[in-house]
Amino acid sequence: MKKEILSKSFLCGFIWLFLVLFACLTINNNIYASTARPLAIIIGNSPEEVIHQTGLNKADIIYEANVEYPFTRLMAIFNNSDEVIVGPVRSSRYYFSRLAVEWSAIFAHCGGQSLKNERIVNLDQMLYPSPYWRDKNIGGWINLFTKTQNIREKSRKMGFQEKVNLDNHLLSLRTLNLSGGDITKISIKYNQKYTISYEYKDDTNTYLRYINSMLHQDSNTFEPIAVSNIIIQYVTVEKIPGGGEGRLEVEVIGEGVAKIFYGGNYYLTKWVKKSKDHPTVYYDRQGNVINLNQGNIWIHLVPEETKVWFK
Repeated sequence: MKKEILSKSFLCGFIWLFLVLFACLTINNNIYASTARPLAIIIGNSPEEVIHQTGLNKADIIYEANVEYPFTRLMAIFNNSDEVIVGPVRSSRYYFSRLAVEWSAIFAHCGGQSLKNERIVNLDQMLYPSPYWRDKNIGGWINLFTKTQNIREKSRKMGFQEKVNLDNHLLSLRTLNLSGGDITKISIKYNQKYTISYEYKDDTNTYLRYINSMLHQDSNTFEPIAVSNIIIQYVTVEKIPGGGEGRLEVEVIGEGVAKIFYGGNYYLTKWVKKSKDHPTVYYDRQGNVINLNQGNIWIHLVPEETKVWFK
């Protein structure tokens, strides 16, 4: 009888230990790790909009992709609970919504193209205006702003989940603190009218961002935009046939080359997104999922012919 009791106790203890270890490994590797539902907010990036931009330094991840020539547009991912004013909020494109699906995000934008997908909460301002407002001191169509807490509160009132299970290594694999590399300058020439450059600062282990040689700053705080990890992801970009507005299709599903910079170091990698439901994964030359520095990430989705130099 004693042996039977001891055996059962040992078995129960073993099962309990296994479950604890599995839970820890699951969270550390971000497999089905529960997290506050991320926000994905579309932000204008034309010269007229840049001078009014705010909230970028509080984002965890920012995607930058071409829209109509010669402009790019941004999608900022907020995976934290900070209360941040963000804008100017602009219209979406299909490729941004495809990336928002990776995050099961609350997708905030003002009109444009957006996929219907059950994994995202589509808070289009044209359908749900209450989380947004217009700054009357700014003219034209570039004066729409929101607050992260407004977006979360609206989603909650609509009955959507406040937490989601994410399997995305851009969340879990930002554990490094490498610094002191000798790559201090990076330049990305999107076209004749738009060049982005970065300058590495060893004292903060971040890169300051410049637009056409002008320091990029938050319009409210005047804080320089500083980036911990830079990913330059080469993608196919084509004009949509018959589109009079010069709309583009940016192919974010597939695979290709990506150049990654952090801590003054450079890594040539491969990006893979198997389908619309799979996250984008970045692999090193040995085929391992790449780890990044702690801090934020700026992902440039650039046409394959884009000129990039660094030194």
